[in-house]
Amino acid sequence: MALYSVEGRVYWDETDAAQLVHFASVLLYCSRAEEEFLISLAGRGWRPGTIVFPRVHVECDYEAPLAPHERWRVDIVDVRLGRKSIEYTFEVHNLDRGLLAARCKIVTVTFDPRLGRAVEIPRELREALLAAGARES
Repeated sequence: MALYSVEGRVYWDETDAAQLVHFASVLLYCSRAEEEFLISLAGRGWRPGTIVFPRVHVECDYEAPLAPHERWRVDIVDVRLGRKSIEYTFEVHNLDRGLLAARCKIVTVTFDPRLGRAVEIPRELREALLAAGARES
């Protein structure tokens, strides 16, 4: 069961010379799901502010292609919280072919640009993430 999902469509500029979705586009779809998920938490006691979320680790296994104009869905299937890190596990589905297109993982840190360093996940954000189904690492 997904903690959060977003849907979209593959556009020409997201494909490579073989007319298949470029690997980096899949990661952008995952980033979009992450951002929408965080925005959705605003009503749960946390609101976006001064913390940003740079990536410190990214991995992706590609299972099936996505072609121009095919519809996709990204499911966030797991979120694990460290002291300063958030690890997301994503499944990317090709909705038109009914196939799993990719499994991806993105690890971010909570970073305060004013301080120039990673900081602990703010209490309000941690509580909102846990309420949405995240787990402590």
